[in-house]
Parts: sequence; structure tokens; C-alpha cells
Amino acid sequence: MDKKANASTVSVNAGQGKPIPAADAGMPASAGNAVAEKGEGNAERGQFRPVLTVMDMVVYGLIYMVPIAPMAIYGGVFQSSHGMPALAYIIGFAAVLFSVFSFGNMIRRFPSSGSIFTYASHIMGPRMGFLTGWLMLLQYLISPTLMFIIAGTAMNGFVPAVPVWGWCLIFWAFVAVVSLRGMETTMVVNRLALVAEIIILGLFMVLGIAYIVQHPATSGFTAMALFNPEKFNFADTMSAVSLAVLSYVGFGCIATLTQEAKDERKGPPRAMMIMALLLVVLFAGQCYIATCIDPTGAVFASDPDNGFYLVAQMVAGPWLAVLCAIAVALSQGVFTALVAQTSVSLILYSMAKEGTLPAKLGTLKKGTNLPLVANIFVLALSVALIFIMAPLGMNMVAKVGNFGALSTYVVLNLCVIVLCWFKEKGYRQPFTHLLFPALGAIICFGILVSLGALPLIIGVVWLVIGLVYYTVMRRVTHRVPSMG
Repeated sequence: MDKKANASTVSVNAGQGKPIPAADAGMPASAGNAVAEKGEGNAERGQFRPVLTVMDMVVYGLIYMVPIAPMAIYGGVFQSSHGMPALAYIIGFAAVLFSVFSFGNMIRRFPSSGSIFTYASHIMGPRMGFLTGWLMLLQYLISPTLMFIIAGTAMNGFVPAVPVWGWCLIFWAFVAVVSLRGMETTMVVNRLALVAEIIILGLFMVLGIAYIVQHPATSGFTAMALFNPEKFNFADTMSAVSLAVLSYVGFGCIATLTQEAKDERKGPPRAMMIMALLLVVLFAGQCYIATCIDPTGAVFASDPDNGFYLVAQMVAGPWLAVLCAIAVALSQGVFTALVAQTSVSLILYSMAKEGTLPAKLGTLKKGTNLPLVANIFVLALSVALIFIMAPLGMNMVAKVGNFGALSTYVVLNLCVIVLCWFKEKGYRQPFTHLLFPALGAIICFGILVSLGALPLIIGVVWLVIGLVYYTVMRRVTHRVPSMG
């Protein structure tokens, strides 16, 4: 793929569960940025500057991944794993680890990309490339609504007079106003949000450890909080992993920074590995401490959606619970939802410009170069999904979104095997080109089939719709549908 051409197109990571900002500008990749680089109707002329170090990309990844993400789903993971949420996050990390190696292989061969649907298109053909992107589109379309539900659930636990859907609409309104005006300051605020999240997480860890030491009768540091053979059940644990993996979805965001890295072939894989290691420590660590505080989960047995906040209340009183809930609500319902909204709009805009979707979705707002119609469509869809999906519960909605992410991670790992063992037969390494991607594909597929009946049904129906849509486009309009 030509680097100059790719540099001036809308950059969307269809292989991840979160939107991808333009890192060297320190802000999200908005339609304004993308079009400004091209100019409306002008020849492409943009180039990325290779300025990012490994540490720059690691910091960016941490900003993007939300270190306190497990707080939102801790109760559900705890109950599904029978009191071993840290184990669920460690198993989820195994899927991430092997997929990191696969990303590294793909980045070395396609340094101008970073998108799994692009890898699939080159290696497995345009149909597989489209279906890979189509699967991730499911996760992207649900992502803003999921963020609103997570935020709404967190706030409803402390202000129950406002229902979850009511809180969702409050966050939606804020995102609607900002996304229709532009988001140039979002990443600057996100950097401050990262610092605040780390401080809040550190505060919980310190106070939590002090609580455990001071309450030996009910709390304690124990290996059982990590693995309890008497309660371990493989199927239930994998179900917990299928929810916990939500916190890892988007780890490949660093792959989209390839063209801006000083070392475009080795830098992003190294940064991705460092970030993944930091994330598993942060995610499993906060879950382990929370479990040691309340090993039985009795404090949130009747309210798992607010499990972490109730544990925090045990530690230091309502103020810490409210602080954690507000941190989760703002990080997910405002910052992540805002970037997700823009990212989905960009995908639809890009697909419309390619002729895959109605041309109206490719309309730009004069003066701001924002994809106005696509933005309004996603906002309207989010409102509808709030009322449709909020009754399903936060955890179920998360699993529906995870279907798209996990399935594309399976494709990523398979791409490495197909490329290195069937297309580039002269260069094979049994570990990084066969064993690691095979393990990554198997683990991701195992987590995928553990999502449960409803997420699997929705995911398969969505895949069938995509296949029918692709077939109609090819045979009726004689176009090759593209994800942009």
C-alpha cells in the first residue's frame, strides 16, 4: 500500500474496539484533519512525520485504554469467575500477548497500514477484508452506546432517581453538542484524565491495602483471590474472560501510529508489548486488591453493576465510591464516547466516499469539514440503541461489542499463518509465524464462543447481513465494497 496515499486518507483502525486519533497532532483524527490534509477535491499531498518514540506511543496507548476500565465491569467479572476476576484478566492478556506478536509481524510487512481489514484484504482477498471490517463496524456502532450505558450505570448507583437511560441521554447530549462542533481539545483533556485516573487508582490501591491489613478477620492477601481450585470452572471462567476482554479491546491502537514512529517496523510492536504488560498489571492488580478486600463479594451480591464502587465504599466510605464512579463515568461517558462518536462517523463517511454506503453520509459540514450527516446518523442510532440495549444490561452489551473485536483478532492471527506459510514460503519461523498466531487464534476463538447465546446470535446475524450486502454490491452495482 502506498505510504503517501495512505497518509492522507481517513485513518480508522477497524481491527480495534476504539477510535484512533492522529497522534502527532495530539488530537483525534477528525474529518476536518483528514480532509484538511487532502483538501476538498484537491490532490492528496499529506505526509506523516516520523517523530514518535516508543515511550510516546506507550503513553498514548495508556491514555486511550483507560487504566481504570475494570472498575466498570468488576462485579460482573467477579461473579462469572466465582471470585477470580484477576485470573480472568490474566487469561485475557494471553489472547492480547499472542495477538501483539501477530501485529508485529503484520506491521513489518505493511508498515503503512495498522488496520486488520487491510491485512485481510491483502492476504485473504477483498471479500474477507470487507467482512473483517464489517465485523468491527458492529463493535464501532455499539461503542458509543456502551460507553453511555457504562457511565449511566455508574451514576445511577448513586443518584437512582435518574434512571440509567436518563443518565445515558445526559452524556449523549454532551457528546452530541461537542461532536457537532469539533473536538480539537479532546486529547489534551484526555492527558489530564489519564493523570487523574492513575491518581484515583493509586489512592484506591493504597487505601485498599491498608484496609486489608487492618481487617484480617474479613480480608486478607491470599492466592485464592487469584485462583481457587475449589470454585474454578473452566466454562464460567471463560465467560468471565469474554467480559473482561472489553478492557483490552483497542490495544492495537498503537499499530495505527506506524507511519509516525521513528522506527516504523520495530517501534510500534515494542510499544504495544510494553503497554500490554502495563495493562495486565494495572487491570489484574486492582481486581486482586478488590477481591482481597471482599473475598466473598457479599457487599455487591445484589448489585454487581456497581460492585467496584461498593468495595471502594467499604475501604474509605462513600466519598471514595463516588470518586471512582465519577472517574469511570467521565472517562467512558464523555472522553471515550466522544472519540468513539467521531470515529464511527469517520468510518461511515469513508465508506460513503468509496461508494459502499449512501452518498449522503459522505457530506461534510462547511467551515468545519466534519462529516455532518454521518455524525447525525450515529447520534440518532445511539439514542435508539440506548433504549433497545440498556435493558439488556451493561455486561451483555459489552459482550455483543466484543464479538466484533474478538473475531477480527482471530482473523489477524490467521493472516500471519496464511502469509508466512502459504504465500511467503521462503521465510518461516515456527514460533512467531505458526505457534504464537495459532495460540492467539485459538484463545481468541475460545473466548469468542464463550460470549453466550445472545451475543453470538447477534454477531452471526450481523455477519450474514454483511455477506449479503457484499454480494449484492458486487453483482448488482459491480463495485467492490470497501471499509475506506
